[in-house]
Amino acid sequence: MKKLKEVFSRLKRLKKPLLTENVRFSYPNQEVLKDISLNLKKGEIVAIIGKSGSGKSTFLKLISGIISTKYKGRIRIFGKPKFFEKDKLGFVPQELAFIPDLNLLDNIKIAGLNLGITEQTAIEVADKLMTFLKLDENLNKFPRELSGGQRVRFNIVLSLLHNPEILVLDEPFVGLDFLNRRLLWHFIESMRRKGKSIILTSHLLTETQEHVDRLVILKNGRVLFNGKLEKLKEKFRINYIFEVRFSHLSKDNFSKIKKYCIYKDTEILDNYERYIMFGVKTGRQRTALLSLFSKLNLNFSEISFREPNLDEIFLKA
Repeated sequence: MKKLKEVFSRLKRLKKPLLTENVRFSYPNQEVLKDISLNLKKGEIVAIIGKSGSGKSTFLKLISGIISTKYKGRIRIFGKPKFFEKDKLGFVPQELAFIPDLNLLDNIKIAGLNLGITEQTAIEVADKLMTFLKLDENLNKFPRELSGGQRVRFNIVLSLLHNPEILVLDEPFVGLDFLNRRLLWHFIESMRRKGKSIILTSHLLTETQEHVDRLVILKNGRVLFNGKLEKLKEKFRINYIFEVRFSHLSKDNFSKIKKYCIYKDTEILDNYERYIMFGVKTGRQRTALLSLFSKLNLNFSEISFREPNLDEIFLKA
């Protein structure tokens, strides 16, 4: 019976849009990914975050087939090797992928052919995507005639002409202003409502936390965390941010505060001159810090005591 349950569990996992098991990848003299095991469910948005060089973009390029050199482990798209199901995945790169010397229409036709669809289908799908992304432009225009935000949106259109089930977006918000980012988030959420699965990377952490179903943190090529924001707070034991600015803070007093925090399991997330940001688990820890400041005869002003955002939690990652 136990073996039967294991078989059913295995089959269920294999049906997921994306499954990776113990994926390892190295460039010459540098191991980039180390035993990455992740999955992506139908209709789910997952954000992969991490510091520069943590392996985020490499992982997305590897699952998308952009990097085709040898790797270790398993990558499955709907239970099959990615080579056989690559048409079900659409990769949107950081770099603009259109041909600058061709107009928008010719770019659409060529992108469609590269994705295995007819010119007519490519034009019809592009029209729908461009309408949703508010890219109402004459197709005889050249990419250089578009604004920066329009070029990013057009780049997305070209990558999704084949109506993929899985959307892979590598830093899609780079260089976009607030309105363009909101427009793109609305588009991503509409794809989720259609049952698409989305995996993306972004450095806009606080904004990202409001829209995704799950967070994955990569650190030095390994999965440090995989789950929801509330679980992340529990893992790092940071439920509140306590910010203080002192009138004067000597090196000696800062050293005493630092030693106290180590002893009392309180985090100093950031500090600069007379400013300190603490990460605390309970209100009692804040009260204890206030008592410490009084004992040290420190004059200070409290800036805030509030729940942390993802950027602040990430300071500890």
